[in-house]
Amino acid sequence: MPETPEGLLARLDAAGIAAQTRHHPPVFTVAESRALRGDLPGGHTKNLFLKPVKGAGPFLLATLAEDRQVSVNALARLADAGKVTMASAEELLAVLGVPPGSVTPFGLVNAAPGAVR
Repeated sequence: MPETPEGLLARLDAAGIAAQTRHHPPVFTVAESRALRGDLPGGHTKNLFLKPVKGAGPFLLATLAEDRQVSVNALARLADAGKVTMASAEELLAVLGVPPGSVTPFGLVNAAPGAVR
């Protein structure tokens, strides 16, 4: 069962990490994110959840500055992961416990050890 948002916030609180939550619909592009956030301060990122094209291997979760242009396969080569593709909605839900448009490093609390790099 995936961690709930409330459970994750409780974990952060127990670790002494202050968090503030803003609820919004899923976003699929940086432009959609910019339109929703208004003047929210801080660094803004995009997250990519990738899987190897051939054979088994861990998924990759990449978090980049939102304005960073990147070749997905060049990124995968730097990670020594071979060719990759975007993971499916089903894989995203099964591994990170989140739907498309909601990819976040916080989803790693749901991943089995070694399933994601």
